[in-house]
Amino acid sequence: MAFSTGWTEEVRYVIDGDTLVMADQSRIRLAGIDAPEMAQPYGMEAKDYLARLVLNKEVALHCNGEMSYQRRICDVYASNRDVQKELVEAGLAFDYTRYSGGKYQAEEETDHQLKRGVWSGGMRPWDYRHRIKPGTAK
Repeated sequence: MAFSTGWTEEVRYVIDGDTLVMADQSRIRLAGIDAPEMAQPYGMEAKDYLARLVLNKEVALHCNGEMSYQRRICDVYASNRDVQKELVEAGLAFDYTRYSGGKYQAEEETDHQLKRGVWSGGMRPWDYRHRIKPGTAK
């Protein structure tokens, strides 16, 4: 997948565990992962963890040119750390293999074996969204 030239920008607000609002008011969807919805178990924890990583900080954005619900889809790096990987490693997001190609599968497998975070029970976010509003996707 080809990525556009990256740039840095300050994160002004964290909407949920995989969506940011930047200083220019644009919205960014973290690429390759899916965090629980706010009404799901670990939804608030994912949002809070993401906020600790990026809120009011300059982050590097590498966007793939795609959009989802008026959000740019981007890989996000804070202090040279892959933010998506951090969320999956913490058990607060799933590797969204449909879009990531399995990029975070190793981190997810460890969480699954340890039943850490989202792997302690519950429903994957994409299944939850389809159950609540059939035919919708994030």
